[in-house]
Amino acid sequence: MPVDNEWYHDLGDAWWDPEGVVGPLHEINPVRVEYFCGVLGDLTGQRLLEIGCGGGLMAEEYAKRGASVTAVDRSAASIVIATRHARESGLKIDYAPSVGERLPFANCSFDAVLSADTLEHVDDVDLVVSEAARVLRPGGRFVYDTVNRTWKSRLLLVWLPQNVFHIAPPDTHEYARFIKPDDLQTVMARHGLQNCETRGLALKRNPIAAGISFARTRKLGGFQLGDDTSMSYVGYAEKAA
Repeated sequence: MPVDNEWYHDLGDAWWDPEGVVGPLHEINPVRVEYFCGVLGDLTGQRLLEIGCGGGLMAEEYAKRGASVTAVDRSAASIVIATRHARESGLKIDYAPSVGERLPFANCSFDAVLSADTLEHVDDVDLVVSEAARVLRPGGRFVYDTVNRTWKSRLLLVWLPQNVFHIAPPDTHEYARFIKPDDLQTVMARHGLQNCETRGLALKRNPIAAGISFARTRKLGGFQLGDDTSMSYVGYAEKAA
């Protein structure tokens, strides 16, 4: 069964509601933003491209730190929400509806390309990584976050949230699209991106306790980086100079 990306089109202002259906993103994003920004250093003046920006939650964080941000998403409706929220927040971000497999940018246009919670949703990971490498300048960094393909991720990110606790709508994730770190590194290397680091991203709480907490308070209890890559992982690669 294919992953259902269509429900993102209908989120509207729910993108920015920490108590709503994407509330878990509001919990996990601070950890991802801290890691991404730590990898990239001082963002002032850096040209960043975010692939799969959704409603703009992470793109705004980069813009606040002085980056020149361009962001794309396949959902035109989400781009409308992201554009409006950035304008209301006094931030300049160049948003465009586009898929990662066909980026409308020239070669070597960006200092960094970022992808969070996206690679496990695309139709062709190899093509998305190829496009990311194409638009990245030599020496630039591709920073990523995605889901490992393990029994643990199947339990914690598919079965429990979609079928038991109903944190996520049915078919939000498809197990077959999850990506093992070694497989992603192979794809990146094929397109001139050398992996430099991979770190685990996990819940702070026991998964059952986190699910019960979410059902009661709409909070999972936070996320943390570590050595455990069995659920999700973050990392970065560099393009050959």
